[in-house]
Amino acid sequence: MKFSHAQVLKFSKAVLGLLSVLIVVAVVVALERRVKPVAPPLVSVRTDPKAVLESMSGRAARFNRAHQDVSVEYARLFTYEDGTTKLLGIRVLAADRGDGRSFTLAGDEGQAGKDEAVMALAGHIVLQQNDGFTAETAAATYDDRDSVVRAPGDLTFHHDRLSGSGVGMQYDKNADTLTILDRAVMHMAPNPGGKGGAEITAGRGKFLRMDHAVEFDGGVHVTRGDQAIDAGSAVVYLSDDDARITVLELHGNATIAGKTDTPGGLQGISGTDVNIEYADDGQAIQHAIITGNASVKLSGGSGKPGRQIDAVALDVKLADDGATPIAMIARQNVQLTLPADKDVAARTVKAQTLIATSDPEDPARGLTRAQFAGDVEYREKSSAVDRTARSANLDVGLKEAMAAFDNATFSGKARFEDAGKVSGTASLVRYGVDDGTLSLSGKETASPRPHVKVNDQIDVDADKIDVVLAGPVLNAKGTVKSILQPPKETAKDGAKLPSMLKQDQPVTVTAGSLKYDGDANQAIYEDHAVLTQTETSIKANMLVIDSKTGNLSASVSVQTATILEQMDKDKKKQRVASQATSNSFAYDDKMRRAHYEGDVHFAQAENDLAAGTVDLYLKADGHELERAEASHPTNGLVLREQGRRTQGSTLKYTAADDRYDITGGPVSVTDQCERVTSGRTLTFRKATDTIEMDGNRRVRTQTKNAAKCQ
Repeated sequence: MKFSHAQVLKFSKAVLGLLSVLIVVAVVVALERRVKPVAPPLVSVRTDPKAVLESMSGRAARFNRAHQDVSVEYARLFTYEDGTTKLLGIRVLAADRGDGRSFTLAGDEGQAGKDEAVMALAGHIVLQQNDGFTAETAAATYDDRDSVVRAPGDLTFHHDRLSGSGVGMQYDKNADTLTILDRAVMHMAPNPGGKGGAEITAGRGKFLRMDHAVEFDGGVHVTRGDQAIDAGSAVVYLSDDDARITVLELHGNATIAGKTDTPGGLQGISGTDVNIEYADDGQAIQHAIITGNASVKLSGGSGKPGRQIDAVALDVKLADDGATPIAMIARQNVQLTLPADKDVAARTVKAQTLIATSDPEDPARGLTRAQFAGDVEYREKSSAVDRTARSANLDVGLKEAMAAFDNATFSGKARFEDAGKVSGTASLVRYGVDDGTLSLSGKETASPRPHVKVNDQIDVDADKIDVVLAGPVLNAKGTVKSILQPPKETAKDGAKLPSMLKQDQPVTVTAGSLKYDGDANQAIYEDHAVLTQTETSIKANMLVIDSKTGNLSASVSVQTATILEQMDKDKKKQRVASQATSNSFAYDDKMRRAHYEGDVHFAQAENDLAAGTVDLYLKADGHELERAEASHPTNGLVLREQGRRTQGSTLKYTAADDRYDITGGPVSVTDQCERVTSGRTLTFRKATDTIEMDGNRRVRTQTKNAAKCQ
């Protein structure tokens, strides 16, 4: 609970008044000896036979430099042989002593010892100050030796909206300090505007009037509106006029709990120590400093989970409503928690510091930006999502009422991971929270270039990489280097490399740009794309790899270099290096066919083929040639082997018998002696080094220039 400055002031005045009464009682005894009573009428019949002197309706006064300071009125006065004095129906009036305060004290009875050191008051004691404050108790003593007033029993007080009670009291006149020893209670009724109402209870209360402060301990509980405040002890600081609470210090497992349903509104504060500054109305929280297991809770709205910020120390400023945070600083072991809500995943951020701010032109909107620093760890978790990120710094945009993130920028050794799908590192990672996108850029010693790994299949380095996590879809630009990893047997999507490539070794592809679609398992490289794997390479302006089908295609200025296994004339397998150029290239993994098209030039150590199209059909392992076909529609197919030049329209090659079948209109063969043989078809068996030319009725087999080698 919180109490206003005015409450504390009025309670302090009540105690001061009671103290003054007790002091006056002591003065009355002295007055009987030092000041002549004003016409005290003597009684003819004594009501107390033990009294040596008895008078009625008297009035005594003490003067200070000719100014009447205190006057005492009584209904009856008794003086005893032992020097003690008793007054009945006592009424003490204390004039203004220069501090603006005066009071009237009424009691049933007052008694002083002969040494005048201790005065005791009994009966119904009522103290009323000139500002209307009234306090009541049943018994009290004043000891002049330590200037302390003590009241062992119940005490009540009230003044306008202020009231309270306690058991046992000590008042130190010299220090102007009042202590309620047990069951201290203070009530403050709301002002006409409905604000400022409060109740405070504690084991003890100590009022430091000169410091405008009140100390409470022994278990403090404060109720203010819909807030409940608890702490081991508390200090209340008042305004200079004691009219309102300015600061409330809570110590020892302090908690402030509210019941607001306003999204983003302050719902709770806790910490080892909490320091609250109030606005001018004495009720709205303006500033809160929390240390030791510090925590702030904000409402998520009616029926919705709230948000929470934890740290070793928190510094929070609030808007005029006393509920909406507009600035926040958190230090050491910071954690921001945004719980899951419907389709939104739970999010947590851990860091060493947090600085959160609002829009200065629209502070009522609440916090709009948060900057985390120092070992930042971001986590996003739901049944469908498991994302983490780490960096030196994190800058996030906050949605209204701090409900979620608009965006997030990780910087300094940034690392992002979408479990089982995407991981990446970069100097700078921008995360679009709503649309699930990443943008990686920048360079630093720890992250020379952005790097992304997708589905454990492809690693990409580039100057800039954009990722759509759904899919995922990747777009990389600027000196792209990617590595296609060998497919795992446990891969759920059945991804595979084209069978013309080795399945147990990675493939490196470089290009100016890359577009990768994870759903389609397709990678498109453009701008001087180069694929390499051990002795295999493909160069082209554009290269497409489909890991779902195992197909591969290339276009524009295609160059390939491969190693194929072929049978030699002794029926032994040999590894034959092959190079080719063409306008386009396509590998169909299902058919094990490598298709070259457009100005094809295919070369091996002993063979050289130029054609319009060339198709290589591989065996199941994808590395051994089974057969080949080539064609050129205008008889432009040219095969060079063993010094011979063969020209035709189509060619078929079978590796099993190392046989070439060529057709054309007609087929012509020019041997090393420049002899030309032509016909309809030509069959060449490399193993036996024999050529068969088969003519027909229209085209007769011919041989020319036979004399050159004679």
